[in-house]
Amino acid sequence: MSERIHRISFLRLKRLFTLRTLIVSLFFVLIYGGVPFSVSDAENLAFDDTNLSRILSSVSNITNEASDTKELSRLDKALQDFIQKQGVVGASVGIVKDGQLVYAKGFGHADLDAQQTVDPHHLFRIGSLSKLITTVAIMKLREEGKLSLDDAVFGEEGILNTPLYQDIKDPRRAHRITVEHLLSHTAGWSKRTYGDPMFIPLKIAEEMQVPAPAELDDIIRFVLSKRIPYAPGTRYDYSNFGFCLLGKVIEAASGETYERYVQNHLLAPLGIYEMRLAKNRPEDRFENEVRYYDLSPNNIRPSIYGTGEVVPTTYSFNVEALGAAGGWVATPTDLLRFLVAVDGMSSVPDILSNESLLAMIEPATGRPYGWRGASVGGTWWRTGTLAGTSALMKRFDNGVSWVVLTNTSNRRSDYFNGRVSYVLQNELSRLNEWPDHDLFSVAYY
Repeated sequence: MSERIHRISFLRLKRLFTLRTLIVSLFFVLIYGGVPFSVSDAENLAFDDTNLSRILSSVSNITNEASDTKELSRLDKALQDFIQKQGVVGASVGIVKDGQLVYAKGFGHADLDAQQTVDPHHLFRIGSLSKLITTVAIMKLREEGKLSLDDAVFGEEGILNTPLYQDIKDPRRAHRITVEHLLSHTAGWSKRTYGDPMFIPLKIAEEMQVPAPAELDDIIRFVLSKRIPYAPGTRYDYSNFGFCLLGKVIEAASGETYERYVQNHLLAPLGIYEMRLAKNRPEDRFENEVRYYDLSPNNIRPSIYGTGEVVPTTYSFNVEALGAAGGWVATPTDLLRFLVAVDGMSSVPDILSNESLLAMIEPATGRPYGWRGASVGGTWWRTGTLAGTSALMKRFDNGVSWVVLTNTSNRRSDYFNGRVSYVLQNELSRLNEWPDHDLFSVAYY
């Protein structure tokens, strides 16, 4: 493991970023008719200019046909058959071998009404895969000396010590919560008390007397107004709320919004420009973002905006508040570009140190940070589930990794990740030869 997990080569990443921004500059010159535009301008506007992702996506050369290779033809047919049989409206799959993107293909429909098929450039909600991104951001800030995992989150000496976080019902326990407790889901909160606070926006809006849906700050005030059931560090209870707080920790430690910090310091240096935080309403979807479908029974809910309107379950929760816990949209290609930079393999420089990667997969507390499962020499995996969303990321020690994203919930969803893993592993184990192309090299030019 120590031979395969290594420290980031900042010079190499800087060269990569400079190449990307030079290309961006060229497109601005072409599109805006030769208006002078410098590399530094491109860096500064990487995420502030709302047209940039549109420009980049418009020149992406990755198509479904690019993955039509003889080596993966059996896999291709197996995935098509499987996804159709599972009743999935649309899906996107990406596969990496030794740091090279060898497969990126969409299946089914991104939008049924428009009869739009899924292509590799389509964005999907990724649910709790977002927690891996948030964890990497925390570890990055730790390496920069801006926080420690032992830092208190609340209290006078805590990272979150502004007025919003002062009215605490249970300060004795709250002041003992550390960054590590949030990472390890051991801060002391329990869903048995009032449910997952991230999914009861109408109830919280009513109790806190704020407009629906309750925003994250309102949810934080609501949770802090209640007693904490368990002493921090004594009990594991999976907490979306805890990871939403980590987003606030990142903002306090970095001086940037959570989204901007991740985009500017993690994604842009890797050439990832289209990942962003999702919106609640279907009409606010991003360009190239899929529609989401719930084909299960009872697939409607009251609107979170308190209008009394009934809406599909896929648009009945506050994904904007989920943010650091489950709010990102992405393509498999960009998720794999991110993964190979935190996978400990020697094929691509990692953006975290050897120490940080080891701390994430085998922390002293036992459960990995960010990942759902991980061990030295074993499989690292992360899932994400929302109404209309299923996301799976797997990293194997043999240099193979994959990401599968869907825009569908149905009665088979509980078993989808296990079944698609079987299809992928079964077909890839039969390969005698891998494609020799690298689709990463044609992603934006």
